[in-house]
Amino acid sequence: MVRRRLLQNREPGALGSDAEAKLAALTEIIRVVGSAKDYDSLLLDAARAARIAMGGASVSISRWERGQGQVRVLVNEGALAEWEVERPQDEVYSVRRDQTLTDLVVQGQGFVVDVGRPTHAHWEALLLESGKVSAVDVPIVVEGQVWGDLWVARATGEAPFTDDDLEYATVVAAQVATAIAAGERLARVSRLAYTDPLTGLANRRAVDDRLDAALEQHELLGHPASLLVCDVNGLKLINDERGHEAGDRALIQFAGVLSASSALAPGSLAARLGGDEFCIVMDGHSGDRAVEVADDLSRRAAQILPHGVSCGVASTDDDVGQVRSPGRLFRLADAAQYRAKRSRSRRPVVAGRSLPVQAASLPSDGAERTDDRRQLRGRGRSEQGRVLETGIASLDDISTALPGARIECVADTLGRHVDAAGWWVSSHPRGSDIVRTVSYAVYRTATTTPGVGTMSSDEIGAEFPLAQFPLTQAALAGAAHLVTVDDPYADAAEAAIVQGMGCISLLVAGGTDSEGDGWLIEVFGDEISVPMNEIVPVARALVAMALTAPFDHVPS
Repeated sequence: MVRRRLLQNREPGALGSDAEAKLAALTEIIRVVGSAKDYDSLLLDAARAARIAMGGASVSISRWERGQGQVRVLVNEGALAEWEVERPQDEVYSVRRDQTLTDLVVQGQGFVVDVGRPTHAHWEALLLESGKVSAVDVPIVVEGQVWGDLWVARATGEAPFTDDDLEYATVVAAQVATAIAAGERLARVSRLAYTDPLTGLANRRAVDDRLDAALEQHELLGHPASLLVCDVNGLKLINDERGHEAGDRALIQFAGVLSASSALAPGSLAARLGGDEFCIVMDGHSGDRAVEVADDLSRRAAQILPHGVSCGVASTDDDVGQVRSPGRLFRLADAAQYRAKRSRSRRPVVAGRSLPVQAASLPSDGAERTDDRRQLRGRGRSEQGRVLETGIASLDDISTALPGARIECVADTLGRHVDAAGWWVSSHPRGSDIVRTVSYAVYRTATTTPGVGTMSSDEIGAEFPLAQFPLTQAALAGAAHLVTVDDPYADAAEAAIVQGMGCISLLVAGGTDSEGDGWLIEVFGDEISVPMNEIVPVARALVAMALTAPFDHVPS
């Protein structure tokens, strides 16, 4: 039988009839670990002292790896089984494998388990495999957060643990936590470089490193790379109504849920990007698996947060065009997340796929919308200035890139700012009479017109005669224009493309580089997109800047 109890602070007198002996054992823990010479020795000494204090046959100290959704054993001490080693390298347990372990790391609930009584099969098997009959497992809480757990087991012939032992074990774990906190401070500087201090998850620097590695494996070996980006909805309301401490508690609690969901994709990295933004990097996992993780996360978040989360997913094995850089994958996932927030979807939105059935049909949940940092406010000059500023900054970041890469950067900037359905980039070789598609992005597929076409990898290398598209010819000469399907004066050939894609508008802009080659951007808008008529001049200006070589001056 597994017995669980929410851990609470207990008065010393609640330790039992042998309180003096137990307190002496706690004092001994402090004395022993205080003489440790390094962090590894500290963990081993703390484990040994805790085992003696608990009267156990063996003990393990494990660390909760939030970013991977698993508990990793750092030290085993005492009478160990043949398969157990004192300092294991790969002994890990998924927090999803057993609800008691999930409750331990997320809710701080310890438990006692015995062999021979109705119990959870996983823990009973683990006890039998290690030659033990009873165990107590309690969280180790360091600086207010669950750091890991303390597992103490007893062998055959020894009295099984009781609920009183569970309570005493929490006090022992508190003393172990004090020792660990001291050791942690010694290594904190290097750890904080890759850790978010509030939640204990990985930070943006760790995410960037992991994405770099994931995209390298994708390029070299074809392994998929998937990314989930999410926002905690309604955090501003929590801060305004209940205070920032309540907001921080909500973020910490959600971090635990994020870590648990990430375990569905073993080896993934859960991280906090900053503020209310989080992500999971899933290298080696397909887009379908990433959607499973996002669905699980959305369901769990809805149970603990007033307004849930908005999730966006992007994967290299979906139809999203070439993904050459981590930034591109991030922009795709971020754009999908924004669509989830804008459509108030309870399910994740996936780059290159249709919106979920539940999207755009939810009642108001009271979460903030008008102050969404990605939402374009107003129209006219304010919107134009915002898009122009972002586009110039992005071009400045790739000032030495070739024209095609700079044009793609402009297309991506425009597409994200208007929440486009997707875009094409095409080239017009000097002296040629054809235009060739060279890159594209799909943010979502058509949602309202059955049987329509969509952008796909088949478009790469597709050619069409320039003579049939007079507005394209004008764009290649440096113009920009907007085509809408309801405009009776629209160019018929261009309007047919828009309608065939299941969209309602098309922004076209182009120009010629210093070598005489032409470049064309086509940004597709659908019923969800922000109207693009006000940014036509901005598109024209950004394309001209992108094709100016070298791009080494940013207008003030």
